[in-house]
Amino acid sequence: MSSQNRYVFVACGDDVHIETLHFSLRYLKHFSRFDIVVVTDRLRNNLEIEHNNVIDIETPAHLNNHEASIYLKTSLHKIVDLDFNYCYLDTDVIAIREGVDKIFSQQTGPISFASDHCNLQKFSPYAVNCGCLDKALEKQRQLEDLQEKYMPNSDSEGPDIKETTRELKGLFKNVYGHPFSNFPLIAKSLFVKYVSPSRYFQFTEKFRYDKQERVWLDDQDNIILYDTSMYFKKIEENSTFKFNRVTRQWMDESGKKIYNTECDHLREAIKSKFTVDISNGKWRHWSGGVFLFNKSSEDFLNAWHDSTMAILKDQAWKTRDQGTLALCTWKFNLQNQKRLDQEFNFIADYYDYSLQFDPKEGYSNQNTKASTSPYFIHVYHEFGSKGWSIWDSILDVLSEKPDPVETV
Repeated sequence: MSSQNRYVFVACGDDVHIETLHFSLRYLKHFSRFDIVVVTDRLRNNLEIEHNNVIDIETPAHLNNHEASIYLKTSLHKIVDLDFNYCYLDTDVIAIREGVDKIFSQQTGPISFASDHCNLQKFSPYAVNCGCLDKALEKQRQLEDLQEKYMPNSDSEGPDIKETTRELKGLFKNVYGHPFSNFPLIAKSLFVKYVSPSRYFQFTEKFRYDKQERVWLDDQDNIILYDTSMYFKKIEENSTFKFNRVTRQWMDESGKKIYNTECDHLREAIKSKFTVDISNGKWRHWSGGVFLFNKSSEDFLNAWHDSTMAILKDQAWKTRDQGTLALCTWKFNLQNQKRLDQEFNFIADYYDYSLQFDPKEGYSNQNTKASTSPYFIHVYHEFGSKGWSIWDSILDVLSEKPDPVETV
């Protein structure tokens, strides 16, 4: 098709990456009218890429497959024909409805990205080898061992209501994660649980708490979650952990949230190695999974590629491209630039309990003010996990639709 707009994927290495590419290609071909380019290093692949427009680039032999993919991704401007406008997509970004090509109207500045699902401090321990993540994970492991010992059956065993349990936990996260804005509901729950003679507390239209049996029920009276509050004291007596009964979060001996892995070591590493000062640790960085680029992006992409190749040689850094993406964003003073709308990169993280899907309303998570109907879903973790409501909704999109006829 003759157009100034094209999509581009990068995939090489293990079979799972090529299979993921094939899945996402099928969906994009169904919903887009634009050409799609795939960039790879065939020498690294066991599977053939089933597509009509593949660019084969030999990557440096000393790089592993993950590093080679990053090498190709950050040097796309040296590979593709920049007489076209491009939308880069990670292979786990899936087009799910008509209108995906509207993304090209979102171009702003020299290069355009969407927001990631967290801020820089939360991402920090995943980008540098500072030890903060390992320390936090060890404390989480210790706490979970104690929970297993003192809080058996904290989750309902029924696999058929696993998603409903996730939904309830997501509501807990939203409500108790914002205690001030949800104070009336929290106060009501405390009153009903500890003062009122009523047996039941109606948390939402769908969920209620049975004080007598100490269980959470859905609207069909299925047991969704067992109340674990009776075990909090036992854990506190046998560890240094304390449970905050207002925010309903576990704290360590220093008062830090057990499941909070935030740190400033990425900002410090960027300033030390590249002399770029990111002044706001709460800044929500860009997601590298979807971006628009063209000729005007060359300076930015050169800087991103060079800085990323530099950290691959540095043991203080992990093999990621988002830390250097944050660096380049601030280096080029683009941190306040308008971003791609979330519906063009809706991040569906399996481990985000606030993530919800409703067949009528659409998708929502902690970063959406209301449910949305995205054009692209970015699947974080559990790609292909049947039984997960998000993945099942993606399968339903093309379950009864024919594949497009590919033209050469």
